[in-house]
Amino acid sequence: MTTKRRFLTNEPSHRNAYDLFEGRWASDLSEIDPSLPATGFPGFRHDSRLRQAAEHLGRDGRLDGYDVLELGPLEGAHTYQLEALGARSITAVESNSDAFLKSLIVKNMAGLNRSTFLLGDVSRYLDTPGPRYDLIVCCGILYHMLDPVELIRLAAARSDRLFIWTHYFLDQPRLPAMTVRTVTHDGLTVRLHELTYRHRALGKFLGGNQPKTRWMELPEILAALAHFGLSETTVILDDPNGPNGPAVTLAASRPGAAPPSA
Repeated sequence: MTTKRRFLTNEPSHRNAYDLFEGRWASDLSEIDPSLPATGFPGFRHDSRLRQAAEHLGRDGRLDGYDVLELGPLEGAHTYQLEALGARSITAVESNSDAFLKSLIVKNMAGLNRSTFLLGDVSRYLDTPGPRYDLIVCCGILYHMLDPVELIRLAAARSDRLFIWTHYFLDQPRLPAMTVRTVTHDGLTVRLHELTYRHRALGKFLGGNQPKTRWMELPEILAALAHFGLSETTVILDDPNGPNGPAVTLAASRPGAAPPSA
């Protein structure tokens, strides 16, 4: 197997690393380096979801002393925020190899020093014996899972706190046609709505690592959280008319869970 190499002869810069993925960034990196193009989603500073996680699952709106597991960091924008919010450590697991490499570029560019990025499948990581975490962040990944109930089960086994932002299924004409699948996990039966990815071969594809994905219904997300022990749930924002489909932001915790010492 041959490896394509690029040798640069110009002055070293972060821009050179950025240009390795020119036209394929999802995030607006000008938020951390104003010399870079101001395009993409403003996830480093303007996205409020990680601050909401800290407000509902942290201490005094901060994450000081927290060891955090981030599922699907994409390009490290939320990882950047987690460090800014004081997390003691962040382990970020990403299955998209391009997104993983972009995250390493961001780590270098932003000087992240409490974050470790791992390349691989999040469910396999959670299913392997390992440490417990003070918080698991599951932002923009649940609706990309072929088995989202299993992800909730595995996450609940490794943490007393889970922050979720996800799309969910709601019967409305603007969503693509989905096939209903009924699955049972540990005595919990839920309906999942299966969707086949249509643009998986494109360079800018940001979906899951399987050809298909299955969306949950919102009541069943809440039921699954409760079933696996995270029964204290707060729906921070429910947006059934979101531009890309119904979406919810929620915080879930185990009753009586004490925060870590700062």
